[in-house]
Amino acid sequence: MARPFTFAHVSDFHVSTFGDTVHDRLGRRRRSARQADVSDARWETVWSEAGWRVLHARGARPGRLALVDPEGYAHPIPTERAEGAGASIDPVERAAARACRLEGRRAVTLAAALPTPGALDVLLEATPTNTNLRLIRAATLVDQSDVDMVLATGDLTEDGDGYELVEAVFRRFLEAGRFAAIPGNHDLYLMPFSGTARPKPTHASKRARWNEFAEGLRLDVSTSGAWVRHIPEGDAVLVGLDSCARPQRRFFRHNGAVGPTQLGFLRELAKTDAWRRARHRLVAIHHHVVSLPMGVGRRSPLELGMRLDDAKEAAEVFDACGVTLVMHGHRHISEERMPAKSNFRILASPSLTLGCLSGDGPSFWRVELGDRVHAERVRIPMGAVPTADEDDDAGASETDGDDMLLDE
Repeated sequence: MARPFTFAHVSDFHVSTFGDTVHDRLGRRRRSARQADVSDARWETVWSEAGWRVLHARGARPGRLALVDPEGYAHPIPTERAEGAGASIDPVERAAARACRLEGRRAVTLAAALPTPGALDVLLEATPTNTNLRLIRAATLVDQSDVDMVLATGDLTEDGDGYELVEAVFRRFLEAGRFAAIPGNHDLYLMPFSGTARPKPTHASKRARWNEFAEGLRLDVSTSGAWVRHIPEGDAVLVGLDSCARPQRRFFRHNGAVGPTQLGFLRELAKTDAWRRARHRLVAIHHHVVSLPMGVGRRSPLELGMRLDDAKEAAEVFDACGVTLVMHGHRHISEERMPAKSNFRILASPSLTLGCLSGDGPSFWRVELGDRVHAERVRIPMGAVPTADEDDDAGASETDGDDMLLDE
């Protein structure tokens, strides 16, 4: 008997320029908001490698240095106290070491030449919570899980930067037209913190980056933001809905909405013979339709600025259209359930890199489309990254004790 069509439901990669995220309190990076003024009249280069430069201010004391990345932005240089070294280390060597560490985690560098398994082990040992490195490890296991397709339900990036790494680690599926994705709030909304994406993202720049990425996936995205993919091998129709299509109402609010236009798109699709004949009618969305607990015996997380505003209307349309399975991400919770008063199942995927709010490590769903849908949770052998709520006594940022000598 042939194996049923199988796909991996993954979500919330949170890749970024250097693999730092707001969830990882120990891994935040600082980077100048504007490109640094490093004219030859003021600065001389004392070290350079792969586009990184350590500069010395002309006429200043030997320790007055600046570290500038290949894109022209300044980074702090660790002080001796921050490095924790017993012996005195030359300031230029400290700056060069910082540059090498950052270059080894940089999304564009990793995408150009993915590290070997041994090299990845070394990099992860040095920075075990780095999401860029964790994605490479997780994607390898997804690739080995005997799946025909990968579906990503949003927050592929932390702040709209790093899509090239997603393309690199899932290249086999992209080239076969077997990778589908929808955007999440981190991909499209402005974030209430300072990340490392430069120039600083805007709504327009984030949408443009997402559209460019989606075009490479060969998704036929409608003007509403929704798309449909027919999967004859699985006797299924898959619909992607953009719950971030509505303009962000406030800087700190990341609520989503499907909206009447996309719900209308689904209603029209439900009238087609292909939809009615399909055994499995699937919907992918980023925001959750129902609140989910953070684990056995635990309550649902706070919904402030995080909910789907038209969840009730969306659920009613899903039922009316005969949707059989709704898949989402967003809350970093792993859950399979059938909500009360509904006829569809829900499959919530945690973060593929950061883990689950229950404290469990990263995982994804391996979904088989046979006579029935069978979902198996596949765990990634990496621990969950503690959030601020889970680890209030966590240490300070890696950048504490660093010097940023160029004006931000």
